[in-house]
Amino acid sequence: MVSLRSRRLEGLLGAGLDTVSHTQVAALKTNAVSESYDLEFKGELYGGNDKAKRDLAGDVAALANTAGGVLLLGVTEDEQARAAGIPGVELSDAEVLRIRNIVADQVHPLPTFDVRQIEDPAQPGHGVLMIAVPRSPSAPHGVRINEGLRYPRRNGASIIYLTETEVASAYQDRFARRQTRHDDLLRHERDLTARLDISDQTYVVVTLVPDLSGDFTLDAKSLHAFREETVGRDLLVIPRGASVNYTTVGSHRLIAHGGSEPAKAKWVACELHQSGAGAFAAIAANRTDMSRPGQMDENTTVSRIEDEDLVLDIWSGLRLLARHARDRSAAGGAATVRTTIVPVTHDLPAELRHPRGFGGSLGTHELTEPPQATSVFDIDDLAEDGPGLIAATSVLAAGLIQHFGFPETLQMTTDGLIRTKYWSRERYLTRVTKWATEAEVEMTDDTVG
Repeated sequence: MVSLRSRRLEGLLGAGLDTVSHTQVAALKTNAVSESYDLEFKGELYGGNDKAKRDLAGDVAALANTAGGVLLLGVTEDEQARAAGIPGVELSDAEVLRIRNIVADQVHPLPTFDVRQIEDPAQPGHGVLMIAVPRSPSAPHGVRINEGLRYPRRNGASIIYLTETEVASAYQDRFARRQTRHDDLLRHERDLTARLDISDQTYVVVTLVPDLSGDFTLDAKSLHAFREETVGRDLLVIPRGASVNYTTVGSHRLIAHGGSEPAKAKWVACELHQSGAGAFAAIAANRTDMSRPGQMDENTTVSRIEDEDLVLDIWSGLRLLARHARDRSAAGGAATVRTTIVPVTHDLPAELRHPRGFGGSLGTHELTEPPQATSVFDIDDLAEDGPGLIAATSVLAAGLIQHFGFPETLQMTTDGLIRTKYWSRERYLTRVTKWATEAEVEMTDDTVG
């Protein structure tokens, strides 16, 4: 999956960057498409001498520092910088690895980029090499030249280097963007939390903000499609009866939740923003329902949360929010994710439970303030069923579990494995096993400690 999302380039090529064919690349010549701030042609592969390596590093860094874009190796240009021919280059995994190693060695910090081989059907092993670079939230990226760094950026179809003052300003912008993402996380979390009915239920909340924002059209058609996707359906990866009853819109967002009334959410809720950001909440404990072990009656003043429910809620929120960001909003790159538990107060503390072999409570103490965990993940890893999603879930779940005084997630590992011994057989294990088999996620019967 190519991280770069660009409607302009997709329009020029007639397809998404991860599916564009050799024929579609060749049409750039027919249509006399010119190089631009986000598109550059190279007739040959980058060479192996120091200058050629610096050119490759500079071209990638310049795109990352500006608006992102694509380098097409195997496409020549004329005097007006228009696509003039498609002679192609030799394609090989070794060349892709060489490009990655050069950029990793010479560009600091390392930007996100993808290298895709687009084979010519008439010449196996020959075609166009596409280097796709998203605009980077970690800009500025410097290129190592002698003992120092220089910072390139695109100026139309050419490259210029930032002055010392411009470099300082770019670093200030980087820190400001980081603070903005943090502020957005808290704001989106707060907006969704205000929608939750917390009178007798405790929730796990997951919030995601992509580094590279996307967009989609919010209109009656998109709301109808959203309603078809969600109403009457369980939003959890392993269904637990948390179905959606209502869908609506808010300011620049789609909203869905379960509950008995439109204004308040129970069981499950999400707010999905046009930018690709979003927040998700699912029930972790019902303080009035004694239908399952570990839950409480109306006089209980502690939220008793089972760890496998907490893990499933995070797992589900990550996948739902990442798929919204990638597939609906076309956001790309990495995302900052935060998870917490609400409500947790001095009057309503929370404890974590794992009754299977741990004697009930997991950890050493109750919490009297909402715990939180924050990390950064690749959106594609979260959107696809696979080891990357499991690893991310394990990391974030551990971030909450450690607040209770226990060191790690029992049900999953940070290597992307599922531990079968820590899922309850009656509620989850059979369905978790089925999901893992279909997603090609490895399972282990190893135990902790």
